[in-house]
Amino acid sequence: MENNIIITGATGYIGGHVALKFKQEGYRVIGIDRTVTIPAAVEYLDEFLCTDYADIVDTCAALNNSTAIIHCAGTSLVGPSLTDPGEYYNNNTAKTNKMLNWLARKGWCGSIIFSSSAAIYGNNPASPLPESAAWKVLPMNPYGWSKLLTEQILQDHCTAHGFRGIALRYFNAAGCDPQGRLGCVKDGTHLITKIANAALSGTELIINGNDYRTRDGTCIRDYIHVTDLADAHYRAVKHAEESMREHAFVSFNVGTGIGLSNKEVLDQFEFSSETNITWRYGPRREGDPDILVSDPSHFKITTGWEARHSDIDSLSITTFDWMKKTYYNV
Repeated sequence: MENNIIITGATGYIGGHVALKFKQEGYRVIGIDRTVTIPAAVEYLDEFLCTDYADIVDTCAALNNSTAIIHCAGTSLVGPSLTDPGEYYNNNTAKTNKMLNWLARKGWCGSIIFSSSAAIYGNNPASPLPESAAWKVLPMNPYGWSKLLTEQILQDHCTAHGFRGIALRYFNAAGCDPQGRLGCVKDGTHLITKIANAALSGTELIINGNDYRTRDGTCIRDYIHVTDLADAHYRAVKHAEESMREHAFVSFNVGTGIGLSNKEVLDQFEFSSETNITWRYGPRREGDPDILVSDPSHFKITTGWEARHSDIDSLSITTFDWMKKTYYNV
């Protein structure tokens, strides 16, 4: 029987790369998304349902033949979550609860891999962060809270209904498919995308804040290549199906354990791409912690996963090359 995998948010940046990975591994990929963010991602979907993920049970005829759902859909920016928290608690948390309720009522009993976030850790002085740190220092913004609360909701549904649940706590996803098949959106808000845009358009880059408690005053983050992140989802599905019992739930960090400051990322991007970027410091963004660096050892030991593409050169060059050909025709 053909392996079906359902991916919510399947035409987004991360969801699209996850779809590509599962397609390569021989799965029949069913994608659900209410918009098409990365048009190239549709190529890697055997079936595409343009609908809200909360309606998955009503719209997805392949559900009964699918043993796993990868839940990438959601709203994901820190800043807007501070001004419109309702959107985040509705789209990320309430709708996930609705989806899980409907799955339970239908009698579906499979594996759910949830896109969580390092934002749940708040401004935690521990570095690198183990999974156990999540409830010790609380999130700094509604986005982080929406992810942490959704983890709890998923765990409770697993306990009640027999799902197998895994929350993957992403650190900073970046980069594009090394073969140039998929990439990021042009106006992405993540630092490496913004740097690439500045390099290609000749516009000024703003680095938000130089008064953080770090070695050079700029935020420090753990960057994970989106291709490595896609592989993490594949390994999570295999682990859930082969090693986890019904009713089980676990959270894993997905990162490198290496922290780079905003200024270090800019310097390395200029070196790797052989460009000179006009930039200046701007005000810090509300809700941004000083440091977020993972301890990914639990996931690595459990699944054998390794970050193979997440060096800063690869992150920089794959982003730069994708944006040159896709948005700037260079």
